[in-house]
Amino acid sequence: MTPRAAARSTPGAQVRPAGPPWPGGCTLVLGGLVLAAVLSTRWVRLNVSGSLPYGLYRLAPIPQPLPRGTVVLLPVPATVQHVWSRWMPLLKPVAAVHGDTVCSTEGGLWINGQAYGPILREAHGRPLPHMLDGCSVVQEGEVFLASPVVGSLDSRYYSFVRITDLTAQAIPLLTWH
Repeated sequence: MTPRAAARSTPGAQVRPAGPPWPGGCTLVLGGLVLAAVLSTRWVRLNVSGSLPYGLYRLAPIPQPLPRGTVVLLPVPATVQHVWSRWMPLLKPVAAVHGDTVCSTEGGLWINGQAYGPILREAHGRPLPHMLDGCSVVQEGEVFLASPVVGSLDSRYYSFVRITDLTAQAIPLLTWH
């Protein structure tokens, strides 16, 4: 009798499958990640930052005028390159546009009176710059990028961003939390 046949005939014995539940499963996942990384260039971007849902985003030209809530892509500002790789551009939502009021009070960020969470002093054990003190109004040609997610590496650490520095709009294709 073969070992498998013996296991079937032995009460309470369990047979383990010889391999993964679906052939090539690990290879398929790895291939998908490699494809996402390759495509994460000019047309598609893979988001691995927790300030937005994880996933794939299609890149498109920056809309004019640029409305609040638009997710944009920007090169990593020099002031935060010590906590985020300069090779992985940031995806951030536009939280304030021309004429909006942005305030830093008591360690928190407020935009047009809405709380956006704390302004942290460090990330991964490294100090973060504190770019705001008091209230400021967003000037023509600038935006303030912020997410209400605690720990978001956004304009509260690198200040207002010129719209001309933004490289693309990011439109969700496939996302998860």
